[in-house]
Amino acid sequence: MGEEEEEEEEEESSNSMCILPELLEEIFIRLPLKSILRFRTVSKHCRSLLESRRFSEKRMSLQKNRRILAAYNCDCGDRPRLLTESRFEGDEEIVYLHCLASRPSLSCDGLLCFPEQDWIIVLNPSTRQLRRFPSGLNHKCRFGFGLWSSFSPEKWAIGFGRDKVTGSFKVVRLCFFFREIGQEEPVLECGVLDVQTGVWSKLSPPPHVVNPGSKSVCVNGSIYWLNFEVGEYCKLLALDLHKQEFNRIPLPATGLGATKETLIVNFEEHLAYVNTSKLPEWRLDIWSMDNTDQKQWSKTFSIRLELKVVAWRRKNRWFTPVAVSKQGNLVFCDNQKRLFKYYPGTNEIRCLSLDTYVISPYSENLVSLPLKPSHQYPHLSVETRMSRCRLFSKESSSSWIFQALRRNEFSILEIVFTSLVVAGYICLPRM
Repeated sequence: MGEEEEEEEEEESSNSMCILPELLEEIFIRLPLKSILRFRTVSKHCRSLLESRRFSEKRMSLQKNRRILAAYNCDCGDRPRLLTESRFEGDEEIVYLHCLASRPSLSCDGLLCFPEQDWIIVLNPSTRQLRRFPSGLNHKCRFGFGLWSSFSPEKWAIGFGRDKVTGSFKVVRLCFFFREIGQEEPVLECGVLDVQTGVWSKLSPPPHVVNPGSKSVCVNGSIYWLNFEVGEYCKLLALDLHKQEFNRIPLPATGLGATKETLIVNFEEHLAYVNTSKLPEWRLDIWSMDNTDQKQWSKTFSIRLELKVVAWRRKNRWFTPVAVSKQGNLVFCDNQKRLFKYYPGTNEIRCLSLDTYVISPYSENLVSLPLKPSHQYPHLSVETRMSRCRLFSKESSSSWIFQALRRNEFSILEIVFTSLVVAGYICLPRM
């Protein structure tokens, strides 16, 4: 009987087909996001491959579709998550995140960071993973004097970005407070949170104070803040996330002074200095910094804004570039939830939407956020709260597999491949 069983096992193994890891990666990398998330449950090797940094970065580099992440405004208090269906405004695909539109957020490579009073929340919309980390503030920052008498996240200077060497996402917190009433110089408390380890570490203070609440941007492994000072020109501060060193960056010679409408953004993987001027005419000017030489800036767009774009509200208006289409057209938005597209060839501006709260450009990122082994991450919280919003009530009532079957969401490739693996005709490499 032993010999017969061995012969049967040899026949079964001879009938099975073993796929090389390199070929398996090329197959998976071309699948849609939903298919990849399902294949993570097929085997340990599939999960290890699909959650690896190499696979995530390679898939992001091959993404051709440019999409925009916008807020689907809802005050239900439920955890933020992507809606299942997107919408097109002209040629631009809008992906919606179910959240409160006014909620402060930072974005980097498809991940979002929401600073709160006691927590730093990091969300990967693609994988639906949400992690909460303690803010790491001491009582002096939370209940100080003067500027800090009323505590809120807007009184920090926060940064969120990705270390280009290690690939780890990090949150930077700069706190400025006064120990005593009447103290001239504020005390700086600076820290950096490694999202992968869940640990805060101290950071050497920057060369100058950063405006509390000023929005930051991450480009090529560095976080940038634009700081305004009374009676002085604005300053651009950079923090290299890997070296954890601050540097001052010269601003472009625009010939115009910076105003409250001046912004810095990540524009096509370059740091962009964006200025909205009102006199002698409404104009949007965009300068991009050279990634190899931080002293070199070049003007990429100079757009004369038509009266219909700005006429109905002339005060407190600013515009933010979002992306450049394949045809070289500029997609930009304003602070009044309007989305535009500029066509350089005809010098024409079209309004795509009158009610779109743009968060950032969106790219799918499969990077996994850490789980919660109590011995390793004692302060990390994983939010598993059931949905309270009626928008997702049906989704929480049954598992994803029954919903997918009901909607016919499985592709032919998923069904065939999974069936062959289960039947033993395809042999996956073992861990």
